[in-house]
Amino acid sequence: MKKTFTIVLTVALAGFTSRAQDSQMANHLALGITLGLDGIGLEAALPVSPYVQARAGYSIFPYTYKQDVNLGSVEVGGQTKQLDKVPFSATMWKGGTGKLLFDVFPGKKTPFHFTVGAYFGAGKYLNAQADLSKQLDPADYATLAISYNNTKVSTDPNGIVSIDAKIGSVVPYVGIGFGRAIKPDSRVRVSFDLGALITGGTKLQTYNYVNLEGKAQPVVLTSQSLSDKDGKQVDNGWVDKISAFPVLPMLKLNVFVRLF
Repeated sequence: MKKTFTIVLTVALAGFTSRAQDSQMANHLALGITLGLDGIGLEAALPVSPYVQARAGYSIFPYTYKQDVNLGSVEVGGQTKQLDKVPFSATMWKGGTGKLLFDVFPGKKTPFHFTVGAYFGAGKYLNAQADLSKQLDPADYATLAISYNNTKVSTDPNGIVSIDAKIGSVVPYVGIGFGRAIKPDSRVRVSFDLGALITGGTKLQTYNYVNLEGKAQPVVLTSQSLSDKDGKQVDNGWVDKISAFPVLPMLKLNVFVRLF
């Protein structure tokens, strides 16, 4: 009996000592599902120390907005054409976004943290497309200029006019959060992120393919380029205001499961 008690006590003390001496130096791994303004994603997390945890993952935005729109009268190849019931679609984060983040904790056990890192991808925060393939003759795809006020664009070789809200392909991220992706004595963890992508501004652009052999030439859109013939800004300056805004907000909910 005494021998059995000694063995149990030894095992218990060994387990306690092991937990107390957990260095949290890349000795755990957790996988998580994320849901936020960057869409739905997967992340892997591992501790760098009791004060820092690293996360890496990838997200996609699963929803595409679709609606027929009336573009009204536009000039196509020098002729006025009425473009009504044009299929229109829009989605965010085209191509998805990768991320590398570091959570910095003020204390060894505190759930509150600061986060720094970067998002990377195609740099298309918002992509919109107008399908003119049924409005134009196939021979006119990517060959006829389409004029709207002071802007001239064209369709691509498939009869699609695209508009992108462009940011950098690598964008710094800073934020705060609550919760640890990894806690050695817990299997499932929930955390929140609130922060911003430091974009320095967003470039709104469409494309011209005329006489470029299928290659796209970006055409930057501004409030001035969308002005009517009398010089009135039809967007009331909102394109310039949005383009100049230097950050994009980010909000995420994360659920992690520790693998070991």
